[in-house]
Amino acid sequence: MKRTILWSLVAAGSILLNSCNKWLDLQPQDGITRAEFWKTKEDVHAALIGIYSSLNSGPVEQQLFTWGELRADLVGLTSYASDDNRLVKNYNILSTNVIADWSAVYTAINNCNLLIDYAGQAKQADPTFTDAEYNTDLGEALAVRSFLYFYLVRTFRDIPLKLKGTSKDTDIVSVGQSNADEVLKQIEKDLLQALDWVPEYHVSSTVYNAINAGRVTRPAVRAMLADVYLWMEQYDKVEEQTAKILETGRYRLMGVALPEIFDGGTMETIWELSHKNSRENFMYNLAAIARRPYTANVEILNNEIFPSNEGTDIDLFDSRGEGMLYGVSGDIRKYGTESPSYYNFQLYRISDVMLMRAEALAELGRGTEALALLEDLRSNRKAIKATDPNIEATDLEGIILFVFAERARELTFEGKRWFDLLRLAKKDNYANINVLVDLVTKVVDANVRQSAMNKVRDVDSHYLPILETELFKDKQLKQNPFYLK
Repeated sequence: MKRTILWSLVAAGSILLNSCNKWLDLQPQDGITRAEFWKTKEDVHAALIGIYSSLNSGPVEQQLFTWGELRADLVGLTSYASDDNRLVKNYNILSTNVIADWSAVYTAINNCNLLIDYAGQAKQADPTFTDAEYNTDLGEALAVRSFLYFYLVRTFRDIPLKLKGTSKDTDIVSVGQSNADEVLKQIEKDLLQALDWVPEYHVSSTVYNAINAGRVTRPAVRAMLADVYLWMEQYDKVEEQTAKILETGRYRLMGVALPEIFDGGTMETIWELSHKNSRENFMYNLAAIARRPYTANVEILNNEIFPSNEGTDIDLFDSRGEGMLYGVSGDIRKYGTESPSYYNFQLYRISDVMLMRAEALAELGRGTEALALLEDLRSNRKAIKATDPNIEATDLEGIILFVFAERARELTFEGKRWFDLLRLAKKDNYANINVLVDLVTKVVDANVRQSAMNKVRDVDSHYLPILETELFKDKQLKQNPFYLK
């Protein structure tokens, strides 16, 4: 019944999704979400569902995937891919490339801002709107906004940090750009506030369903914080947040990798973009059908990520490899195998938390604990000996590389690979820049490979350009200097 109520509000919440083609596409059409809408708690709840609906719409979900995978090594392109996709894959990116279009993400951010701005008005007008309900709605909006800004700051670096909603033309104010440190500080601040406001769970601590997994909970906020702290190289805080998630006892590995994990609402999921009883998974058409633009890079996956086993165990295979996550022809199966597909888009799973924690523990000198987490995950997934480097607990750098290799196996096609490689490369003031140089040698076409290798040594190139149309609309925006050369 509660699931029905949740998704029946999608239609009401979707009124927040319409926007004019103005600065950053932040303002909905006049008269739709003006202040007079915010009169009751039902208005605020509908707006919150509208926020979630804007996330699992095609454009936002596609950008989460492409920004996190296209420049990396596990996703390739088919003959149906666009020229813009090919230019990004070959590190020949221009400010006219639509892959750099952030408008759908900023529209979703504006939906969050409107709720944050106007929920208090509804609280004053509706005596039945309790403090707990108000704080929950506000906390979820803060968390979703933080999640979206985290994707933007890792993709573009210096970005507009818009914290006020835009509901009519007179509200439009250019805020210029904030540098990455300023954005990350705001994200941390908002997530810590959300941590106080959102509940541990929405329905029941023992029920795995669309509501608990599809809405932000306190463990989801902790997972986001851990991710942010990992990016900021604050490993003690990563350890703290991941420990609190594990201490809940609510999330567990299901054993071998099965389609049910990605179908949604399981004991492994902390937060996902839910497609159940709402709209089809947009990613299915991009990654699974015959005329898909994106494909699994089977050569790299089969040779480096999921190689054949050794010796007497040659017939054994990792449950996450070919046949489960992807097919022999390169179809990506994490987003379903039948049309229409309602598989959910996984944002944070317990395995991700385990791997973030293992990395932090290794960075903190606690190699034995890190290896224990890796062994727990690998034994559940039936990982094979060929991918076990047999590392000593004192080899902390080796353990960290082991974690990144395991992230490639566990989180394949989930919009995380490029950010993982960039995070590894930039660690300790870009001590590992060769990670990206080596990446380019594997994924870029031979005729432009040397040029791409030269480009990737410039750290500004690691972030996408601001789209030309955005620069035209807002004269305060400044282009990434790499794209001015």
